[in-house]
Amino acid sequence: MVVRNYLTLVRVLLTLVLTYLLAIHTATGLRISMALIVLIILIDIIDEKVMEHLQPRTKVFSFLHPFADKMIAMWLLFLFSLQGIFSFWVLGFFIIRDMVVGIVRWLASQEDVLIKEETYRKMMIYVQYGIIITLLTQELLLYQESGSLLQIDSVLVILFTVLAIILAFGSILHHGVVYARSLRQRRKLGKTIQHEKIILLANKQSSGYKDAYRRHLLRLFSKRRKATIMYLPLKKNMYENIEQKIKDDQQIIIAGGDGSFESALNYKPFWKKRLGFFPLGAGNAFYSYFYKGKRFEYLRSWFQFREIKLDILELEWNSGKIQTTFLSLGLDAEVMRQSKERTRIGFANYFVAGAKVIFGSRASYSWQCLIDGKKYEWKNCVNLTLGKVPYYGKVHGLALVNTHSSLLNKTIRVWGLLLAALAIDKSPLLVLQGKEFKIQSETPFPLQAGGDFLGYTRQIRVRVVRQQKVLMI
Repeated sequence: MVVRNYLTLVRVLLTLVLTYLLAIHTATGLRISMALIVLIILIDIIDEKVMEHLQPRTKVFSFLHPFADKMIAMWLLFLFSLQGIFSFWVLGFFIIRDMVVGIVRWLASQEDVLIKEETYRKMMIYVQYGIIITLLTQELLLYQESGSLLQIDSVLVILFTVLAIILAFGSILHHGVVYARSLRQRRKLGKTIQHEKIILLANKQSSGYKDAYRRHLLRLFSKRRKATIMYLPLKKNMYENIEQKIKDDQQIIIAGGDGSFESALNYKPFWKKRLGFFPLGAGNAFYSYFYKGKRFEYLRSWFQFREIKLDILELEWNSGKIQTTFLSLGLDAEVMRQSKERTRIGFANYFVAGAKVIFGSRASYSWQCLIDGKKYEWKNCVNLTLGKVPYYGKVHGLALVNTHSSLLNKTIRVWGLLLAALAIDKSPLLVLQGKEFKIQSETPFPLQAGGDFLGYTRQIRVRVVRQQKVLMI
């Protein structure tokens, strides 16, 4: 056993002697008790300031030392409470503080969140030692019948007690704030996947798969990640019965377009697995979400995947119900309708579709919207996009509402795209958020979700229904 552990045990043994001396409650016993509590504090200081540089902390010491600190202080305050010279209520609050902090620290450990409390812990212990010393001094002064010093000591007892209560409150607040902040940051960064056993489900029908260079990148990704490529069948329900082949695989990368990934979200056997994305589509709206940083950096195996939880929306409309991560009504949905016939070059496909929309599609809609029970009515609305934001459990929206002539709607859509790209929240953009959106119109409006055109509808309902584990870098 290391010397530091012996020093901790010596403090505990001295506390047992203190217990006996406080029980007999004599003047001599109180003087010896005063000397012993000073000795306990000195041993603690030597352990903290001197031995810290001579011996490393062991696992036993890391548990034993703070446990001994709390046990000594709480036990002595408990003895004073039994004698009626210290408040049981204050002692109870100290115990509740330790329980609350202990629970928060346990929850933090479950989430791999580190909360440093060494400074608060030692401050609390030394202030509680201050209470113990002033209470011992008070008892000694009662034997000596020193009235003036007794009054001063009583004030010191109150000051140390108030300071300990303030520190206890501050400690609880500190742990709560640090835990909540670290948890938010931890969730943003995600949990690193230490053992990457990945399977790639590749959709040969995706436009990017027709490109030799994209197929080369897919094979390179597979090689560097030591992942198996499984090609999906060329049929409408490409995931049908796939769970039998990958039932033991928990980390699945969908190699396809936005529609391929959205289809995976709607395949129930995947709901408890971790889903990733490899861009093989024409649009690849998910690319920038799943991969941060330079292009194709994710091909390098030392960029580890992280697991985060992504809010998944449920979209319900006249013709059915699906799960998605983003959807649009209005002009953007018309672009998706015009680009249903895909080409090998995604940009050219969307450019042609955009040109068709400019010269031939409607760009003005009137919607009645109910967001968490609050009513809105937008006339001459060009577009409305609804999407997910991780962890918040809310649907976030961006509407483009023109308060002037509808002749300018298609031009204003370009201006709106620029404002959104620059993160500028100003008219004609209208930022929205809520747990549930209900939108309806007297005339049918176009609807698209996850890159696929769904048709025309008169009403929709959108809400967050679950969270999907996803892999991102």
